[in-house]
Amino acid sequence: EVQIAIPIMKPTLDKVQLAGQALPPGFPAPFLFADGLSSVETLLTNIQGLLKVAVDNARVQEKQIQQEKKELKMELCRERELRESLERQLTAELQSRATIQKRLKKEKKAKRKLQEALEFESKRREQVEQALKQATSGDGLRMLNGNVLVGLSQSA
Repeated sequence: EVQIAIPIMKPTLDKVQLAGQALPPGFPAPFLFADGLSSVETLLTNIQGLLKVAVDNARVQEKQIQQEKKELKMELCRERELRESLERQLTAELQSRATIQKRLKKEKKAKRKLQEALEFESKRREQVEQALKQATSGDGLRMLNGNVLVGLSQSA
C-alpha cells in the first residue's frame, strides 16, 4: 500500500461549514472556511481532505484489482485443468480408435480367408457331386470301373 505523507494544518480559529455546499462522497470533513483563516490555508485543508479520499479510493480499487486477479488466476487454472483433461481423453480415444482399426483390419483379413476357403470348398463339393453323379450313371460306373482296373493293372 502506498502511504502519502500529508502535512496536517490545524488552524487555531474555529472552522465553519459553508452553507449549502455539497461534499464529495466519502469526504472525511466538511469544506472549511473561517473568517480568520487565509484562503491558502483553507485551500490546503480542502486539498488534504481530497487527497485522503483519493488514497482511500485507490486502496479500494487496489483491493478490487487484487481480487479480480485472484479470480482470473483461479479461472485460468480451471481452464488449464479442463484442457489437460480433454487432451488426455483425446489421447485415450485416439489410442482406442487405433486399436479398433487394427482389430477391424485383422477381422477383414480373416473374413477374406474364410470366404476364399468357402469358395474353394464349394468348388470341391461341386466337383465331388459331379463325380458322384457320373459314377452313379451307367456309363460313368463302367468308366470308373475301367479306370480302377487300369489303375490296378498299372500298379501291379
